[in-house]
Formats: sequence, structure tokens, C-alpha cells
Amino acid sequence: MTVACNKTEGLATPTVQQVKKHLAALVSFDTSNPPRNIKASGIIEYLRSQLPGATVEVMDYGNGSINILATKGQPQYLFNYHIDTVPVTDGWDSDPFTLIENDNKLYGLGACDIKGAAACMLACIECGAEDYAVLFSSDEEHGNSLCIRSFLEKEHAYKGIIVAEPTQGKAVLAHRGIITATANFNAESGHSSEPRALSENSNHQAAQWMSKAIDWAKHQLSEGFEDLKGSCFNIGKLEGGIKPNIIAPNTEVKFGLRPLPGCDVEGTLVDLLEQSDLSLEQVTVGFKAPALPSNNGYEKNLHLATELELPIGGAVNFWTEAALFSEAGFPALVFGPGSIQQAHTANEWVEISQLEAVLAAYWRMLTHG
Repeated sequence: MTVACNKTEGLATPTVQQVKKHLAALVSFDTSNPPRNIKASGIIEYLRSQLPGATVEVMDYGNGSINILATKGQPQYLFNYHIDTVPVTDGWDSDPFTLIENDNKLYGLGACDIKGAAACMLACIECGAEDYAVLFSSDEEHGNSLCIRSFLEKEHAYKGIIVAEPTQGKAVLAHRGIITATANFNAESGHSSEPRALSENSNHQAAQWMSKAIDWAKHQLSEGFEDLKGSCFNIGKLEGGIKPNIIAPNTEVKFGLRPLPGCDVEGTLVDLLEQSDLSLEQVTVGFKAPALPSNNGYEKNLHLATELELPIGGAVNFWTEAALFSEAGFPALVFGPGSIQQAHTANEWVEISQLEAVLAAYWRMLTHG
């Protein structure tokens, strides 16, 4: 399908029809993570075919973690898009891998998070953007960010980083950090009729800790950053015990903690453990990443958004890989079409008007930078 660019005063400007074309192609590729079974013959081949004249480097870190870095001309900024999606959930009314248009919305897995933004960039490139650096990564939804962490092991000279996530077309300069962990409780099993069952049961120990941890989280609500309050604390999974007549010997509590921007992630975890009487030795940390910004970088992020003439939004609760770029010393912000409320849902959608706004912003950044 061939869709022409608009012609304005001799310049080719991208159209939303081009965005739809690219988004339909991107959505058609199953890049669910897990299993992150991303192959060169699929979406990677398509992306490479849409980058004429660019220097394209594919970096494969194994297990489906792949970076595609496309550079053309003399770019000042790096645009980052993750091409993986969450798995298909129950409740879809249509094929998740077929783009559907209805009531000024485009439906498809990844349409909002965040293939719609990638389609906007491809439309700009199709219409002749000459100076750009675009990094497509494939493991954002996995929770270890190997692609971005590996990319940052090398030196790069960008003035700023624009990470695509659903922000309703506003530049997000700050968001929470994140840490996931497992608390382990152990006891000696025995018959439940023993008096010690009340105090030496691993499930009881876990319940007592959870109560203290929740109280700690409630006290944190007095702290804030913009409209964000406290440290988000969530107990996500409990597993322990054998049967009702046996003293539970082992219990695992999987929990998540999201500190406010400006707060040290490890320091917040230590404070939680100290206030809830749990030793660090009882905790196994899973994923850990800083808040945005790092190293007092808010003013740098604000300067970047102002320089790019982007509307500025408030701090958000969700975490993005912009925090890793900020931690590495780059001015970094989050910017993209759609709302986080539509991400990770059945019948995922993005408004066409949001795509149009981000498309115009990208084109301005790429041609007037």
C-alpha cells in the first residue's frame, strides 16, 4: 500500500494515513513478551526496510533482547521505542494482531503501548527526515531492561533522549522508581496442635510483617512530589504452608515498591524493612531501577522539553526506561500518544487525534532542530 506525504511549500510532511499504514504493519507482528520470540524475519526486517539511507546496527543480546539503532545525518537527540508488548489477555473483541479503526480510535495489541509512537516516527522518516537517531528495543516489558542497560555501556553523545510511552502527548519529566522483591519467612514444621504454632508459623510471621509494612506505606502518604503521594506499596503474591494441620515452614511474599521521584530506591527499601522489623537477609531483590530524574536532573529535563517546544505534563506513577538514560547522565523525558489507562488491556486502543499531535511534534523536532 502506497500512501503519499502531504506537500506544503515544497516540503513533504507526514500524514496520519501513513501512520495507520505503519501501525497496521507493526501490530501484525506478534512481539508478545513473554515469550519474546522476536525474529529477524519479522518486525526487525520490516523496520530495516523502512530506514533507507540510515546506518542500521542490530545488537542481539540473546533470549529475544535485541536493539536496532538507526542513525542518519547528524542527530542531536535519540528517540527510543520498545517494540515488545504484553501477552494477549482474555476479552479481546477482535484479532489483536489486526489493526481495527472505529470511532476515531485504532485498536490492536501495542497500538497504545507503544507501536503507535513508532509508527509516527516511521512516517516522518518516510517523508524525508534527514537527521535522526532511533533506538528500537525489545525487552521493556520483561522487567530487566537488558537492551537499554547494554546500550548505555557504550559512550553516546546525544543532547537528550525522548523515550516513547503513553503520556497523552505531554512531556513527562518525572516518575517513580521501582523495586520488586521477595520476603522469605521460615519456621520448623510440626503438628498444628502444638502451642508454638501461633508464633513460629511462617504464614503468621508473614502476616505480621505485611501488617507492619502496610502501616509504613500509609505513613508515607504525608510525603509527596507534585500530585504523587507516598511510596506505592503492593503485595502481589503470597505462597506458603502445606495444609491446615501442619505448621507452615516456608512462606514467600512477593511485593513491589515504587518510591517518589527524588527518593533513593534502595534507601526506601531499607527504611521499609527497618520500620517493619525485617532483615535485609530475608529479602531477595528482583528488578530495581531509579526514579526519573536521577542526580537532580529535573532542570535538565525541563530545559530539554522547553527546547523541543513540548507541552509539559505532571509526574506519573508508572516507571519507564527514561530513568536509566537519566541515571547515565542524559537529559531524558517521556513523550508519546495515548493514555496509560489503555496500555496492557484487552481491546487496547489509541486515539487518532493523539497520533496526529505526536506526529506533528516529531516532524517539528526532526526538521527544525
